[in-house]
Amino acid sequence: MDSLSAILSTFRLQVEIIHNAQYCGNWAVDTSGPGHISFHLVTHGHCYAESPKLTSPARLETGDFIMFPQRTRHTVSSERDCAIEVNIAQSHPYEEGLQHNGVGLLCGYFRFTHAANSPLLDILPPVKIVQSSIAKADSLSANILSLIRQEALAQASGYQTSINRLAESLFVVLAREHMEEGEAISGLAAALSDGRISKALDAIHAKPEGNWTVEELAGLAHMSRSAFAERFKSLLDESPISYLGRWRMQNAWLWLSEERASIYDVARRCGYESEASFSKAFKKYMGESPGKVRNLDKAPAGSADNSIKMSTTQSKTV
Repeated sequence: MDSLSAILSTFRLQVEIIHNAQYCGNWAVDTSGPGHISFHLVTHGHCYAESPKLTSPARLETGDFIMFPQRTRHTVSSERDCAIEVNIAQSHPYEEGLQHNGVGLLCGYFRFTHAANSPLLDILPPVKIVQSSIAKADSLSANILSLIRQEALAQASGYQTSINRLAESLFVVLAREHMEEGEAISGLAAALSDGRISKALDAIHAKPEGNWTVEELAGLAHMSRSAFAERFKSLLDESPISYLGRWRMQNAWLWLSEERASIYDVARRCGYESEASFSKAFKKYMGESPGKVRNLDKAPAGSADNSIKMSTTQSKTV
């Protein structure tokens, strides 16, 4: 498994759609808040997005998409510099037909359900805009957005699940496209884009129980030990062995909290031969004892990842 796939699998990407309808007249919505990555897709009409991270309000046309990966404060509204109170306007379902002066919005958010902060939160910029008018014809992200828009408007049988899965794929593609642009100079995005360091990361992510040494990881990267260690630290701000330990414990958290695996079993799966040494490392990285995590209350009955909650009457603050 490649590193991006492994990270997404471990940190449990979840999508929730909170609004799929159309607004008329003057309106403004604000879905920003802690704990999630807000996004909006304009399904018809046009509107404006404003944020402290934007130099000026961004005009969004039909098919345009905007996302705020770093939980940035923002508003989306009918007019530029709109002064109307946010989240009070009533919206209209598509069953009423497309409103001539209306604006269709699909609003939702991405979040990672792992207890630890996902390193992917820092991969994308504070604001990410995909404009359908200038997107490349063969752009995978633009094609996925087109499919999401079709599903949002048609609302055919199974469309909620379809939008969820498409949105998950969209996040992965946007993260990958951003890394391929090569703009990041440090952090996980830069490390995954580095042709040598990424080989070591792939090995760590694929086999966390491995008794990796800096020499072995440097060999995979085709670098000297010292050059590899220096490059790794400059990109990720921690040593290869520290990163390995953190990755082990992030996986251990899931095995303890979701599988309710025994501490002994998890210790072995992380490459430790004694529960004591594993428990000490787990507390160091995760701030809790493995026993406490294993005994955490299970999620309420009926809850599940990738839930979708459609609203067609009123936008709400998340």
